[in-house]
Amino acid sequence: MNPILQQLNRNAASPQIQQIKSMMRMFNSNPRSMVENLIKSNPQYGAVMELVQENGGDPKKAFYALARQKGLDPDEIAKELEK
Repeated sequence: MNPILQQLNRNAASPQIQQIKSMMRMFNSNPRSMVENLIKSNPQYGAVMELVQENGGDPKKAFYALARQKGLDPDEIAKELEK
């Protein structure tokens, strides 16, 4: 198993995972507003938006491309986040 996912499994209730899950719920309810607020709160998120635009505006495609570029299995990460 991927070492990052092993760590996530050990800390399944970690604040970071809970924060990511909360952000996912917000994104599903009002994606445009959430993204705009993220970019305003942290300019580094602008790089994320650029990555998404480079992948045809598809966040899932951008996520998969970046995960593969980093040598990670995007499906394993997605499964962990869906728990």
